[in-house]
Amino acid sequence: MELEKLLYLQGVGAEFIDCVGNHVHIPAKDRQGILTTMLLEPSFYQQHQQTDLQQANQPALTAEALMQHCLSDQQIASRIEQLDVLPWLMPLHKFQWCHIDKPHVDIYLPDNYSFSFMVTISGDHIDTVTVNADLSDCVITGEYIVNNLRYCQYQLALDQSKFQNGYYQVKITFLNDPARTEILQGQLMIAPSMAYQGCFAQTATSSKQTWGLNAQLYAIRNESQWGIGDFGNLAELIDYAAQAGADFILLNPLHALDIGQPENPSPYSPTDRRRLNPLYIQIEAVYEYKALNGELLSQKWQQKKFVLNQANLINYEEVQSLKYAAFERLYQIFCSQHVKCETPRFKAYSYFIEQDKAALMQFVELEIKLASKYFTYDAGFYLYLQFVANEQLQACQLNAKQCGMSIGLIRDLAVGAVSHGAEISANADLFCANASIGAPPDPFAEHGQNWGLTPVDPVKLKQNDFSHFVQLIRSNMQSCGALRIDHVMGLLRLWWWPLEKVLGNGCYVYYPLDTLLAIICLESQRARCIVIGEDLGIVPPEIVSRLRDAGIFSNELFYFCRHYDGFKSPQDYKRQSLMMLANHDVCTLAAWWTGADLRLRRQLDLIETDEKLQHVITQRQQYKQQLIDLLIREHAFELPQQTASLEQLDFDKVLLAWISVAAKGNSQMFSVQLSDLVADKHAVNIPGTWKEFPNWQRRLPLSIKQMSQSPKVEQRLNAIKLARQSTK
Repeated sequence: MELEKLLYLQGVGAEFIDCVGNHVHIPAKDRQGILTTMLLEPSFYQQHQQTDLQQANQPALTAEALMQHCLSDQQIASRIEQLDVLPWLMPLHKFQWCHIDKPHVDIYLPDNYSFSFMVTISGDHIDTVTVNADLSDCVITGEYIVNNLRYCQYQLALDQSKFQNGYYQVKITFLNDPARTEILQGQLMIAPSMAYQGCFAQTATSSKQTWGLNAQLYAIRNESQWGIGDFGNLAELIDYAAQAGADFILLNPLHALDIGQPENPSPYSPTDRRRLNPLYIQIEAVYEYKALNGELLSQKWQQKKFVLNQANLINYEEVQSLKYAAFERLYQIFCSQHVKCETPRFKAYSYFIEQDKAALMQFVELEIKLASKYFTYDAGFYLYLQFVANEQLQACQLNAKQCGMSIGLIRDLAVGAVSHGAEISANADLFCANASIGAPPDPFAEHGQNWGLTPVDPVKLKQNDFSHFVQLIRSNMQSCGALRIDHVMGLLRLWWWPLEKVLGNGCYVYYPLDTLLAIICLESQRARCIVIGEDLGIVPPEIVSRLRDAGIFSNELFYFCRHYDGFKSPQDYKRQSLMMLANHDVCTLAAWWTGADLRLRRQLDLIETDEKLQHVITQRQQYKQQLIDLLIREHAFELPQQTASLEQLDFDKVLLAWISVAAKGNSQMFSVQLSDLVADKHAVNIPGTWKEFPNWQRRLPLSIKQMSQSPKVEQRLNAIKLARQSTK
């Protein structure tokens, strides 16, 4: 019974509904294994490994030995005491929150407490508020018996007119109580009930139908870049899309990646989600560039650029080597002309650092360590790169708004980070180093998915006042008009895999959804940033209405918008959603139509036999027919006479109709990938592969200039624009 209570207090789940509707009960061994990963100090493994080296006959770690190490009756009781009892003995918690429409402070005291107290609340944008009260002024909202004494959670209502959304300092002074002479302090977050709605908030039933393009920034191509798409190319794309009438550009995560392993370029496996990838810096747009007097235009530099630009796949190691050599020259100019003279640019750089100095220094110190294989730059160099990257991203969003885009850039927040990066290692107390996150087994991945990302511990997150989550959300809402949160179900639960395989096959761990949503809503309003939650996959029903009510947009994908007998009508798309024709984890429209994705999956052994391949090809033919049926029903396509098979159809005409029909759907936001706009067959990423396929490396077949000169691309853009206008 006590073990079950501790599992509950730690957020370890017991059951779930899988993707086909089955009720799955998680085995006790797997639940206890995850609990063990939470309570087992990482050094335990290291000590055991060292012992193994010293004693060849040392037995291997067993599940029983690991659990015995941290799940004894005494340890379970002590942990329950810490998590379940002690909070009731703390009159003022370090962090609490409420909604703006009902501001209040929670106080925990014995029910027979006879003294009065003074509550003082202060913040940047309000006059200090002082309230003298006793228990008769409060409402009881919870109770707990400790040693036969009843403790209550008392709610003291505050005057709503004196507060606005934000973070406040709370102090409680107990009056005339000789046993409570200390002044207690904590933080109160007052949050809105909804995230920022932006252009969708004009009326309660806003008819705004926005559209845009989703782009893998690294994949954008032009003749003058350094082998990889950059913020200069993004500025070019913004101008092009704005002229076509687009409202936004949805980007891949821009997070910092492992500088020591450039061959691992997945934007969803970052080292620090709070920092930007310097490879996106446009060198020619850096302020110091002009002081180089054409040095980077010499044949030596241009020849290297030319070679990198001829490739269809990005050579990240070579790109990093070349761009960082250029960054070094720019930094030298910065030091000689700005640091020494303390110019306004140096002061802007210093101000940037001071805004988040502690976390920035943690990042650059680890960057120096990770880069040691390639570079020997000092901390100032890496600080400079973050300063420049932020400067250029900010300029892109400003340009998007000046071009008339109603939203501008949409950034993407990855669900986690790798264990050896600054975000995890500098905040090790918040994360569980003994586990990684992913997804449970399903028909698409029989053994489940392990993403190799370290999970944040929900208990430690709360014990540390949610400060890391606040910082994470705040940093990713800068320089954009909207934020897409990858795997938004992680606000409620994440699937944990134990790193030590003897501890079982993993289970769901639950998070404080209401608090995390409140933080997102507050930061969204402060940053004037719309929020989109990527809710594809197993979506627990308890999160659906919460996201909707909080004004967070759902993320639909055309391939998955199906009934049992075909594709949904566009009128049935979720209203409060971003509809994407395709995304980075599924095949492009051209590959889907030709079946190229299926044949590739067979080559990669993701489809295990030729018989299975033939089965999915047959199924794909049915889906293609259902697509054509939809296009005909929506009066966007007519079958030519004497058409014997779908393969005889002109794909360009199918694609145009496909885009037009999806674009006229009910969703308030709609986007198309650049790769689909140019009818590319190549996938961005194939889940389940790593080195077997060049994920996150392929560049687009056309530059933005070539797109602007393509009649087919122009026709597709016009079709989107007309379809979105017709739905208003």
